[in-house]
Amino acid sequence: MSKASAYDRVLEGLRSRGRKNIELLHLLQFDWPLSQFVLEKICEYISDQIYADQEPVIYEIIEGALARYSQAVHAENESKIEDPIRFGIFIEALISETSRVLEIEIRDSQGCCWTIESGISFGEWYRNRQDPESLEIHRKEHQNEKSLRSALYELITSEQIRHVLRRVNYEEAVLAGGMAAGH
Repeated sequence: MSKASAYDRVLEGLRSRGRKNIELLHLLQFDWPLSQFVLEKICEYISDQIYADQEPVIYEIIEGALARYSQAVHAENESKIEDPIRFGIFIEALISETSRVLEIEIRDSQGCCWTIESGISFGEWYRNRQDPESLEIHRKEHQNEKSLRSALYELITSEQIRHVLRRVNYEEAVLAGGMAAGH
């Protein structure tokens, strides 16, 4: 029997947290089947092994992005937000939430550190720790927010997704963090 992937564990955890998550995940994946790729990538990179307040931080990140997506889908103004822009709002929110929540450094007893900017997944870093029980988490500001956003964008999107966002002139807004749900 194989272990479930980080993506499978995270989605199961999100679904167990309430009907709203179930409905929003279903809507997102129905509207944008490519969203599975995005969610797999972010779950693989962050995993469900980083905790705050007794819960994996990945839940807060994805729920924040789903909330922004929901606002875009259910916008109260007269004009409907275009589908690619709504997906861009989700991606921008996912990047922004990741940046906000993971403004930390995780350090082991040997002084080795992991940050979201490390370039390796947390799971890979964690597996290579000699004493994984001795990890400490400290607040740490990102060194270069623009570079971090760009790296996260490259990590969680495919060329097909980037093409869609370029076609509607929203790639730069996603990278800059300048998309508002009210558009």
